[in-house]
Amino acid sequence: MSELAKKRLGEILVERGFISEDQLSEALRSGKRLGEALLERGALSADELNWALSELLGVPYVEFRDEMVDFDLVRTIPEEVLRRHNAFPVLRIGDELTVIMSDPTNRHAVVELEALTGAKVTVAIAARETIAHLLDKAFPPEVGEPGGVFGDVEVAEVGGVYALFAAAVAEGATELHLEPLRFDTRVRIRLEGRLVERARVPRSVAAAAIARLRGTAGLRGATLPRQASVRTRVESHDVELEVLLYPTLYGEAATLRIWRSFGEAPTLEALELEGPGRDGLTGLLRDAGLVVVTGLDPRARAALLYALARAAADESKRILTVERAVSFVVPEFVQVPLGSDTEDGAATVLANPGDVAVVEDVGRGPTCLAALGGVEQGALVLGGLSATSSASALARLADLAVPRRALLGATRALVHVRRVGSRHHVEVLSMTEELRHELLSGQGTWTSRIS
Repeated sequence: MSELAKKRLGEILVERGFISEDQLSEALRSGKRLGEALLERGALSADELNWALSELLGVPYVEFRDEMVDFDLVRTIPEEVLRRHNAFPVLRIGDELTVIMSDPTNRHAVVELEALTGAKVTVAIAARETIAHLLDKAFPPEVGEPGGVFGDVEVAEVGGVYALFAAAVAEGATELHLEPLRFDTRVRIRLEGRLVERARVPRSVAAAAIARLRGTAGLRGATLPRQASVRTRVESHDVELEVLLYPTLYGEAATLRIWRSFGEAPTLEALELEGPGRDGLTGLLRDAGLVVVTGLDPRARAALLYALARAAADESKRILTVERAVSFVVPEFVQVPLGSDTEDGAATVLANPGDVAVVEDVGRGPTCLAALGGVEQGALVLGGLSATSSASALARLADLAVPRRALLGATRALVHVRRVGSRHHVEVLSMTEELRHELLSGQGTWTSRIS
């Protein structure tokens, strides 16, 4: 590691309160690698060092357990190579291989693994002990040999937080909350719309779990409210997590919104729709225009957007989806995952929208303008928008840097959706000529008509 990198790593450790300035100075004077010197002095835990390295290098720091990995995949690579580099492959999709390593700066290891596998290697950080334990599981010693490189790794308390999370997924919980209180941290899950307390854990344990979560989600930097989405596999369940981290009086808190993979895209019938707008939904799909699906639950919005798109589809129509990550795989659709480039890429993709376009989020000016451009070309555009109600959705749209008259002219309806257990409650606000006139003449008071 370069002197500049050492300096930055030291700054991160001090900023996070893991070590003091004096401890940093003493470790730098030792002439050893900074992390090694701090670990030897007991000034730093391996977990804290790995978390800081993940922030410095922009590499996720993750914890893997036995049931989360594919040991058949591991055994396609020689044991000697993996032990020499302290590396462990965890996921292969096509020509991309994700490998956890204790030293993510080991470029030689990446080159050797790419040569052996013919795949592009992406690196994540994990504790040395965790990797050694997993390697022992994948390559157990012969009978009569002494035990493997490392015995059972028991991170009882932090592992207990993971176990609570895995149990929440298995129970079908939609949220998990880590809430620091004065003397400990409360762990709660949301089941069927109700918050249920599952445990109280020491605040230090929750802080360590949140640090790992922060690294996994790529939420590096200052302790400010931060949000990210992560797709992963937990106890044989494919899940998508919306991770929200935010500071509180007693430390950093975390909210995880959990969505189990739905598999096949839902239909309107499968969503078990109820509410005053249910019967009018299919009538919104007959002509070109913008239909905005609102609500606070991103997964509920995605489910309704896809159900509407499927209802509008037939063999003569081109259906296009534009999302950060594809919510449901539909072979008949043209699906475009744009990652973090959604805002910039939407305009290019929607230049040729086809007959029906699904746009995950029209809550930003450039994306909304691109959606309006699709409507001008004769497309039915189904756009998502995070909002608590149709009134607040109108207020959000009013704040966008888009022509108000063009937006109102293109909008056919706003559909608000929320999940109630396994059912979806919908309300439809049709954009009538009377409402358009009132909104245009209201001098900015967009919500008075319907609030």
